[in-house]
Amino acid sequence: MKNKKLLLLREKMKEENIDIYIIPSSDFHQSEYVSDYFKGRKWITNFTGSAGTAVITKDKAGLWTDGRYFIQAEKELIDSGFELFKMGVEGVPDHLEWIKSNASNGSIVGFDGKTLALSSYEKLKDGFSDNNFKIDKDLLEEVWSDRPAFPKEKVFLHEIKYAGRTFSEKLKDVRDCYQNKGANMYFISSLDDIAWLFNLRGRDVTNNSTFYSYALISDKDTTLFIDSCKIDSKVSDYLKENNVIVKEYNDISNILTTIENKKVYLSPTKTSIYIKSLLGKNEFILGDEITTQLKAIKNHVEIENFKKTYLNDSIALLRGFKYIEENFMKKELTELDVEDIIKSEREKLEGYFSISFDTIAGHKDHGALMHFKANKENTYTLEPKSFLLVDSGGHYLGGTTDITRTFALGEPTSEEKKDFTLVLKSVIMLSKAKFLKGTTGYRLDLLARYPLWLEGMDYKCGTGHGVGFFLNIHEGPQGFSVKNSSDIPFEVGMNLTIEPGVYKEGKHGIRTENTVVVKEAFTNKDGTFYEFETISFFPIDRNSIDTSILNSDELNWINSYHETTYNTLAPHLNQEEKNWLKEKTLPL
Repeated sequence: MKNKKLLLLREKMKEENIDIYIIPSSDFHQSEYVSDYFKGRKWITNFTGSAGTAVITKDKAGLWTDGRYFIQAEKELIDSGFELFKMGVEGVPDHLEWIKSNASNGSIVGFDGKTLALSSYEKLKDGFSDNNFKIDKDLLEEVWSDRPAFPKEKVFLHEIKYAGRTFSEKLKDVRDCYQNKGANMYFISSLDDIAWLFNLRGRDVTNNSTFYSYALISDKDTTLFIDSCKIDSKVSDYLKENNVIVKEYNDISNILTTIENKKVYLSPTKTSIYIKSLLGKNEFILGDEITTQLKAIKNHVEIENFKKTYLNDSIALLRGFKYIEENFMKKELTELDVEDIIKSEREKLEGYFSISFDTIAGHKDHGALMHFKANKENTYTLEPKSFLLVDSGGHYLGGTTDITRTFALGEPTSEEKKDFTLVLKSVIMLSKAKFLKGTTGYRLDLLARYPLWLEGMDYKCGTGHGVGFFLNIHEGPQGFSVKNSSDIPFEVGMNLTIEPGVYKEGKHGIRTENTVVVKEAFTNKDGTFYEFETISFFPIDRNSIDTSILNSDELNWINSYHETTYNTLAPHLNQEEKNWLKEKTLPL
C-alpha cells in the first residue's frame, strides 16, 4: 500500500467504529467547483477531476466518476489503493449500490453531513436504520495535516448595468415563488444562487466568482450568513440599504435551531442533511431551487452583455490562436504555453475577472481526455501533426464565456477529417433546430448524437449546459443530455452550450463548442416554436472539414457562420488580424 493517507484514514475509521466512510467532491453547499479546503476526495485518491465520490472500507476503496474522466482517472488512480468504478456503464454499480452490497446489518456508515445533500442521504439510508449512520464525522479534519485554510476573500457588488435587475426586484420574485408553493420561509445553500440574488460576487473558489455563505428569506426578513471580514464598507452600506441582516457564517447552527413552526422551502439537492437537521422543528416543502429557475432565464440586459462579452472574448482568442499558429514551428510551445498565451490575451480585456475554468489544451492523444489538465510532467510540445483541442473561457463583469475549437497542426488524415466533420454535422444539426414550446434538452440531445450514432460512435457526456452570468460555467437546470435530468422545458432567454465531440483514446480528441440563446421563432395553429440564436463567433477549422460528407444545407450553414464571424470580429481588428481571419472564414 503506497497511499499512506488512506492508511491514516482507516486508522481513524477504526477509532470511530466506522466501517464505511464516504467522501464526496462537494463542499457545504453542494458546489461543483470547491475551494482547496474541500478537496479531500482529491487529496486522498490523487484523482484531480471535478466530479467523483470516494468510498472506503477497512479493506476496499472505490472512486466513482463519470465518462468525462474515465481515461484520466485510470491513470491518476495508479498506486492510490482505489478502484475505478465507471458511472453509467452497464453492469457497474453506483456507489450507493456498492455500499449496500458491502455492508452488513450492523455496519456503521460515516460522512460529514455538511457535505452530503439531503437527496443523497435519502437514497443512501434506504435499507438502513438511523443507527447505521454517523453523519457528523469529518475525519479528514483529523488526518489531513496540511489542509488549506477556509477561504475568506472579499466580496464586491455586481452593478445593475451588468445584472439588469436589482436585488429588491429579484427578492420580490423569490418571495412570490415560495409563497405560491405554500411556504413562509426559504433557505438557500447554493453559492451561485446567493451571488445572483444579492448581486454580489467573490473570490472564494478558484476560477469562480462565488463566496461561501447561506441565505435565509422570510416574508419580512432576509438574512445573509457570511464571514464579516469579507464585507467592506461599500458592501456593508449596500446590504443595510436593502434591509439585509448580516450574521457570521458559523452562526448558522445557533440561529437555525431557534426557528420553529415554519413552512420552510428548500432544495434537497442543494441543501445538506446537516442543515435540515438544524431546521428539524419545522415543516419542509421540497423542490428545485427557486433562484436557479429564475436566474436560468437571462434578462435583456444580461443577453446583450453576453453578446458583447463573447465578441471581446473571441478577439482575445483570435490573437492567441494566431500567435500559436505562427510560432509553434519557430519556437518550442507546449500545451502549458497554449494555456498561458490565451489567458494573457483575455487578461487584457476590460472587465476581465478570471478564467472561468481550467483551460483544456490537448494535443494529439491528450485531446481524447475530455478534461485534460496539462502540468510540467505531462505536457506535450506542439508538433506539426494531429489536432490541438482548446476548451477555454473567461469570467467578465459582462458575462461568462465557454468555447472550444479544435485545429489541425499538420495535414489531417482522412480519419481525422471524417471525425472532425461528423462533429461539425452534430453542431449544425442541433444549432439549426426549431422546436415546439415545452421541448426539453433530453428530447433534443439526440439531434447532436445522430450523425455520430450513424457511424457507431458516441461521447460519454452531455451535449451542452447552461452558462451563468458572471457565475458558474455549468449552470442548470437546462441542458442537453441523454439523462432525464435534462428533461427541463426550454424557455426564451435560457442559454446553452452545444459541444458534441469524438474522443479516441491514444489517437485524438475533437470538440467544437458554441453558445446559443433560446428565442421565439414563430407561432402558428400548431403552437409556439422556438429556435437557437448563436452568440459565439470564432472560426471552425476549414482545413479539417471533409466537404464530401456535408449536404448543401450544412455547407450553407458553415459558410454563413463564417461570414457572420468575419463581419462581427473584423471591425475590431487591425489589418494583419483581418487578413488572418479572412483566410480562416473563406467559403467552402
